[in-house]
Amino acid sequence: MARADAMSQEALQACIQDEQTYQFTHFSHRDAWELGHALVSACEQMGAPLAVEIEVNHVIVFRYYPDGTGAYHEQWLRRKRNLVNLLEKSSQRAFYELEVNHEDLERDWLLPRSDYAACSGAFPIRIRGGSVIGVAAVSGLPDPGDQIALLNGLRAYFETQQA
Repeated sequence: MARADAMSQEALQACIQDEQTYQFTHFSHRDAWELGHALVSACEQMGAPLAVEIEVNHVIVFRYYPDGTGAYHEQWLRRKRNLVNLLEKSSQRAFYELEVNHEDLERDWLLPRSDYAACSGAFPIRIRGGSVIGVAAVSGLPDPGDQIALLNGLRAYFETQQA
């Protein structure tokens, strides 16, 4: 149990570091288009169909559902996005916070699983030194696959667009 707790704590710290690393200097709808394409490319490299969505100010500004994805993935994206909008942190970070604190999404955080999902795949779009203005999310792989695809896409975007 102690080893699992230590591993979860390390993973939590990695999530926090990712959120500090991937903050934006600006973010327009054009940036959403560019990030969306970077995410689609990263998802394609995973070898499985992943749905991609970017929301800015509660409006979906980029959405891509490749063959093999659909309404099921749309529901996962909605639930992950809701969690990020509420907590202003990644859905993966929320998962590890629950795990480290031995808490439950519904029992302890009072968030119904029908509307919120604490799992990999959704990330806050935060303006550096400011607020969260949106969410980037992917869905289609079991944990931690969505998060890996998401971080690969963010990394590629930042290497070319926010450098």
